[in-house]
Parts: sequence; structure tokens; C-alpha cells
Amino acid sequence: MFVFKKLIFLIFLILISGCTSNNFKKFQNINDFSIEIDTPNDKYNIYFKETLKRFFYVSGIKTKYLLKTGINFESTETLSVSGQNILKSIKARLNYQLTNKITNVVVKSGSMTTFPTLSSSSNSLYTQEKSIEHIKERLTKSSAKTLYTHINIIIRRLH
Repeated sequence: MFVFKKLIFLIFLILISGCTSNNFKKFQNINDFSIEIDTPNDKYNIYFKETLKRFFYVSGIKTKYLLKTGINFESTETLSVSGQNILKSIKARLNYQLTNKITNVVVKSGSMTTFPTLSSSSNSLYTQEKSIEHIKERLTKSSAKTLYTHINIIIRRLH
């Protein structure tokens, strides 16, 4: 009886794993477009471009769109809660222009701004600098994900 229960459980697991891998293959090939990305050549724009490439690149498909984009950072000084330490509030602003490469028509252009992020209130200049670098990297990565979602919605509406 115990062996019979194990056998039924094993068959049940095989059936479930077969169904999930079949659905995974269907959703994996959902993008039928690939986008060429053009950004300026500074540190954070290259990081932004490489993050976007991971989202948009589909192998074996000719690129139909060109995305010209760039990311800039705006920082302002603000006081902490206790009012003694000065913090930096950093926002990322990205501009984009999506163009159809075949017809050379601008599909969509615009800009986006992220929510402000606060830096740490350390007395060490090195720590402050590293904190700002990490904030910019995080903002770059989250901006790339936001732009990917936005562009994906635009292209889905076109098809």
C-alpha cells in the first residue's frame, strides 16, 4: 500500500512538471520583436543600455524598432528628519524616442522621472560618494524596467 502511494505521488509530480514546462515555453517566446538601443557613452547610460538589452533582445528576430534613450540624474539637498544632517535627494530622468526602422516614423517619444531617493548621512566623503553611486545604479536599473514595461505596452497596442 505504501509503495502504491509513492507511485501515485511520483506520477502526479511528473504530470505537473510536464504541464509547467509546456506553459513556460509558450510564455518564453511571447516577444516577436527586437529593439536596437542607442544611448550616449557615459557610465550610467551604458549601464542603462545593457540592462535594456537584456529585456528587449530576442535572438533570431530582425530588429524592427530603434530606441534612442538617455538617463540623467538630478540631485537636491534636503534635511533629515532630525534636521541636523543634510541628505541628497536624487531623481533619475530618462528621455526616449521609439522609431520604426522600416518606415522611419517616430512611434512614441517622451520622458519619465523616478521617485526621489535619499542618500546616507555619513561624515565620510568616500561613504557619501559610494552611496550616491549605488543609488544611481539602482535608479538606472529600475528606470530600465519601467521603460521596458512602457515600451512593451506601446508595441503591444500597435500589433
